[in-house]
Amino acid sequence: MVASYVGDGLAVQYVQNPTTNNINQQNGWLVWYAPTRPDAFLTRLFNLTGNKAYLVYSQSDYVWTVTGNVTLATVRWKPNSFNLVGLGVDEWSPPTFDQFFDGSDAHHPYRIYRLVNEQWVLVDRAQSTQMRSGEACWIYCKGSSDYQGPLYAKIQNGQTVTLNGTSPAGVLLANKSKNPLSVRVENVTGNTRAPLGFVLRAVTESNVVAATFDLPDIYNMPAFDANESRGFWLALRPERMAADTQSTLLKITTDIGTQCWLPVAGSRSDVTPAN
Repeated sequence: MVASYVGDGLAVQYVQNPTTNNINQQNGWLVWYAPTRPDAFLTRLFNLTGNKAYLVYSQSDYVWTVTGNVTLATVRWKPNSFNLVGLGVDEWSPPTFDQFFDGSDAHHPYRIYRLVNEQWVLVDRAQSTQMRSGEACWIYCKGSSDYQGPLYAKIQNGQTVTLNGTSPAGVLLANKSKNPLSVRVENVTGNTRAPLGFVLRAVTESNVVAATFDLPDIYNMPAFDANESRGFWLALRPERMAADTQSTLLKITTDIGTQCWLPVAGSRSDVTPAN
């Protein structure tokens, strides 16, 4: 069984421990049932969406590796309700729940439940309890919120940075925490990646001067002060492309262990590719 909570339009005020009996459409879940099960005809879940939480019933310990297209999706918090969400954190050095949510008034006081031995257990020491990569928790949101974590990343249009020719495209990065953040951009695609540059702008007495530099495999950005917002502008190097279209995946991490993934797609139509 695999289940996704979609709700019934009402706010979730309490959390039930999961059983194969209460995980059903009547309780707000869309469920996929294995074809060998007698209730397989009740299946209402037909695909998996990235950056979305799922409950998976397993008959034994199992490591599941998922592949697919990456998008920069955001959490849509349901106000005055528990939300079942997973958040982007480092696998080896994740932040504590308090480090992640300290900058959000809508998530104070903390009401967070994680699954332990088939029971939803309250996280009672958010200041010292670390989050886990790939884990979804029930997290209460008081009022409306667009909080995505200490580092907020937003693409100008859509969920992928789209570069055409030499025209740059920007990503808004903002420090939503109460402390300075160190930010690192890492190109994880390998030799097939799209050739990219990043644009720096300086203001002189008479105009704005822009210069484009090659984006290295690892780029340590200047530190972000608390509540500072900054545009991260990317540009394609079309003359170095080996094909009409190429893509790249950028991993953006912070020094407290949060991360997000930034897909970049580039295309050229009038430049001869490099040999």
